[in-house]
Amino acid sequence: MKKLSIPAFSLSRQITHNKTALLNALEEVLDQQAFIGGHFVTRFEEELATYLGSTYAIGCNSGTDALWMALHALRIPKNGIVLTTPFSFIASSSEIASHGAHPVFIDIEHDTFNINPQLLAAWLEKNAYFEGKTAIHKATGFPVVGIVPVDLFGQCADYRMLHDIAETWNLWIIEDTAQAIGATYGEKKAGTLGSIGAFSFYPTKNLGAFGDAGACVTDDPILAERLLQVRHHGRKAGYDYQELGINSRLDAFQAVALSQRLPLLDGFNDRRRAIAQQYAEAFSALNNLQLPREIIGRHVYHQYTLLVRDASGKSLRNELEQYLTSVGIHTRIFYPQSLQSIPFLNTHPALATACPVATMATESCLSLPMWPEMTDEEVQAVCAAVQQFFMQPILETHAQV
Repeated sequence: MKKLSIPAFSLSRQITHNKTALLNALEEVLDQQAFIGGHFVTRFEEELATYLGSTYAIGCNSGTDALWMALHALRIPKNGIVLTTPFSFIASSSEIASHGAHPVFIDIEHDTFNINPQLLAAWLEKNAYFEGKTAIHKATGFPVVGIVPVDLFGQCADYRMLHDIAETWNLWIIEDTAQAIGATYGEKKAGTLGSIGAFSFYPTKNLGAFGDAGACVTDDPILAERLLQVRHHGRKAGYDYQELGINSRLDAFQAVALSQRLPLLDGFNDRRRAIAQQYAEAFSALNNLQLPREIIGRHVYHQYTLLVRDASGKSLRNELEQYLTSVGIHTRIFYPQSLQSIPFLNTHPALATACPVATMATESCLSLPMWPEMTDEEVQAVCAAVQQFFMQPILETHAQV
């Protein structure tokens, strides 16, 4: 096979294509010297809220800060229990722990990799009871206060079931939608399906800045006011400090870059979906792969992630990864570790859970190149290489490594 050079992700073509517009936008900030806050940030916040169909959007420094701010705005109590997914970037649970609260990991669905609502409901039925209007964990006496689902790889979690559970148990929902901007669930866009939606605009995201950036969105005016306050040292105005906060401001350079790129987002996502379709057609006959499928709403394929296993269930992920690397196709592993296995996230022994599906996924998942500027020729080259790997002589050779 001809030696290739296809990165797992690249911004080079996008930047080249949009460089003039981006430089003009950045020059406008320099000319006006409005670097922190100001109308460039306000403009992007308004544009984001309009795009999402949300009432309020509050920019901040990162997706991690967005999660921290959301938890703080909802007044998460010390020792509060929050149910979340073990198969995600660490921020979805570390920010719970950073508040002196407890992430409890509920295993994922096999097909979507998102938190499994049926297991979540079963955990509550087994482990919680009501004391007044508050759900209480039987073994510890800690309050169960919320759910943090993650819209993983570009597909929304099952919010119909999650909302039913939240209503039954009087829980709030923070939607971690760092990977799914532009995805939809019914008539609503990702990020608008919880009390607060938390966004990341890290450069590799479907809508990326050129540095760290994030946002919270909500329809609740009280939560919006608290988010605005907490991102700016907890002060309401001037030197009127109301509570402990942080310094998490979206700077104007990132805001204008995001404003310039937001109108392109749906086109970028359409291209991701077209690439996913090409992959799906090429791999449909390969028995050793579980392909991502559009099961809930509109998938925007932040990643195109395969489960790679033989008929006995043995992972072939490492062998496929090595083969693709050898022919110049770069891949990524999201995620190599299930979060319930990280010691400092296991905050209380009575709250430990087993997550076998998530553990299996960490051993078998491989993400193929996925970025909007990939050419059809590059996509087909990836398809051909994966198909070539699964031709019996190559598969046998690599399975013995």
